[in-house]
Amino acid sequence: MIQNAIGVGNEILEATNIPVDTNEPTYCYCNGVAYGEMIKCDNAFCEKEWFHFPCTNLTYHPKGKWYCKNCNKDTKED
Repeated sequence: MIQNAIGVGNEILEATNIPVDTNEPTYCYCNGVAYGEMIKCDNAFCEKEWFHFPCTNLTYHPKGKWYCKNCNKDTKED
């Protein structure tokens, strides 16, 4: 069993004793595995696709479409 540090950006939130599957996909700005409450970017071509609430500073699911900061930046340039 490998100790897994759950991080937000460069900040570690907590260490867990959850086994790490090296084949498990990573998501979000933090490149972490899926855990906790997450939100999906509404850009069908988003590179990361899913984001942890703490990493987005969200506390609830917003109404309507939601775009991550990378996709939101791209849509504003069009």
